[in-house]
Amino acid sequence: MDQETMKRAVGNIGGAFQIGDLLAPLPAELMPPDRDTAEEFAGQVLEWLGFAPCGVRLAPATDGSMITGPMLEARFLDDGARLPVEILRHGRASAALLGVLGAALEPDEATPPEIMALHPALDVSASRFTEGPTDRFVEIADLAGLGMLVLGKRRPMPEAPLRVALVEGDGRPKGTLLDLHAAFATAAAEARRLGGLPAGAVLVVAGLGEQALKLKPGGHITARFTGLGKVSASFGTSFPASAD
Repeated sequence: MDQETMKRAVGNIGGAFQIGDLLAPLPAELMPPDRDTAEEFAGQVLEWLGFAPCGVRLAPATDGSMITGPMLEARFLDDGARLPVEILRHGRASAALLGVLGAALEPDEATPPEIMALHPALDVSASRFTEGPTDRFVEIADLAGLGMLVLGKRRPMPEAPLRVALVEGDGRPKGTLLDLHAAFATAAAEARRLGGLPAGAVLVVAGLGEQALKLKPGGHITARFTGLGKVSASFGTSFPASAD
């Protein structure tokens, strides 16, 4: 794909991300043909927007596969956030963990990541496309479906596996056992593939608990983590009255 063609696609996606417009499906000539091209798209979208990523996010794509994209600090929200579903088109929520790196991830190393702090989180994905992404490469180009990340309290990294559950309302299911060290090792490998990360950057692992829930107006979704607490968000049809 030539640079002029890529520039057109980047402008389309970047503009939609910036002002909240929806996009028609990309014409065939603008669609990224593979993962590397899609990730180059995403990098150029960030450059077009003037955003610097604060880390790497590994999240479930619409087709169920895992895809990698940037994390932006401006997308962090506090526990209990209320979000309008109209700005989160094709929105889905999944349980997630955010780890803060205590040491750099060098691209030529394979040691386990040093996680100095952990936040339970609710990952809320979105799409800039009217009908949603046409395939996983388009979704990667669209910043891997980056929406919002609702964060719980900072915790130390536990040694033992934990259980994670995602629920609508106030249910308390047993949850799914998670090896969080293995989950972060996978995310670290992806970050290294993309060039590494400095100390203090974040790794986000979403799609935990083996499910994602579609957003519904009036809905309330909670992610629960044994030993780490819970984090939740509610979803309305408009911005809260206090927002400006």
